[in-house]
Formats: sequence, structure tokens, C-alpha cells
Amino acid sequence: MNSLIVSRISFGIAVWLFPRPVGKLFGLDMRGNPQVPYLARILGTRDITLACGILLTKGDARRQWLLAGFASDCADVVAAVAGGAGGYLPKRTTAILTAAALAPMVRGAIALRG
Repeated sequence: MNSLIVSRISFGIAVWLFPRPVGKLFGLDMRGNPQVPYLARILGTRDITLACGILLTKGDARRQWLLAGFASDCADVVAAVAGGAGGYLPKRTTAILTAAALAPMVRGAIALRG
């Protein structure tokens, strides 16, 4: 649970404060699409919100936040795979984004089982 909270907050803050360098690490075309920093900040805000929801609740409410995060991560995996399959993302970027979404998805599934 703690690793899920810390990773979500860390990622969210990093993406919000440094969208261009983080996007570049993930293989996104930061020069070709000037709107990416805006979209990255939305993603960062979502992860910070999900982490705070888990951190500040208990019981059934916490389970709902975990489910919301799990659903978001599942959607991120599908989006990455679809982006690669549709030719919108290079193979390397598709792999990085898929792995980045799978990690919290797995941690969320473990937390939901526990």
C-alpha cells in the first residue's frame, strides 16, 4: 500500500513539475506536440489525487479509491497498447508506457486482495 501511495505521489509531482523531461523519458515527442505538457499535468494531478484518496481513507472508502486507481491503470495499459497498435506510438514508447501502467496496476491488485 505504501509503495503504491509513494509511487503515485512521486510520479504525479514529477510529471506536474517537469512534464517535458518526464515525457521525453517515456519516449513521447515533446517538440512535435506542444500540448503534451498540459496533458501530462492532468495525468500527474490524477495520480496525486488517487494517492491522497488512498492515504486519507480507510475501509470501504479506501477500497473505492483503490478500485478507481486500478481502473485508471487498466485504461492506461489499454491506451498504450492501442496507441502502439494504431501506429501512434513507437514500439519502444509503447513498451515503456505499458510497463509504467502495469506496475501500479499490479500493486493496486495486490492491495485490493490484502
